[in-house]
Amino acid sequence: MFTIKKKTNKLNVVFSSSLEMVDRAMREARNFVSEHVVEVNEFEFRLSLREALNNAVIHGNKRNSSLVVKLSIEINDKILKISIIDQGMGFAWLQKLKRRKTEPGQTGGRGLILIRSYGYNISYNDPGNKLIIEKNIAKAGTTHNS
Repeated sequence: MFTIKKKTNKLNVVFSSSLEMVDRAMREARNFVSEHVVEVNEFEFRLSLREALNNAVIHGNKRNSSLVVKLSIEINDKILKISIIDQGMGFAWLQKLKRRKTEPGQTGGRGLILIRSYGYNISYNDPGNKLIIEKNIAKAGTTHNS
């Protein structure tokens, strides 16, 4: 299952929990953002979004393809807002957000640290199955004051 809804400044994608669908959602997201935003580093955006979507599929929905992930990207003159919702139970996100680094050899737990290192702000709903990622940006044709 894969559905897309687009408005002028908003993209909504709903897809079955599989890594193949993450690839497809990534293509849609990249195309949407490239049409609207000037001041976002594409590599950082793609890596951050992939980490978040993979987490929703792998950890949130436990790769259960009967469950869905909802991705929403909204762009206005100053903010890029990404919302990712999975159908999992959530997790103890407050503890994860307190971590600032990973230990050598650690194979997991890098996603949130990485996303924040690129200047994205992260927040969750109470249970931890909805992630909101925001970044200050300048829309195409506008100036960006740092």
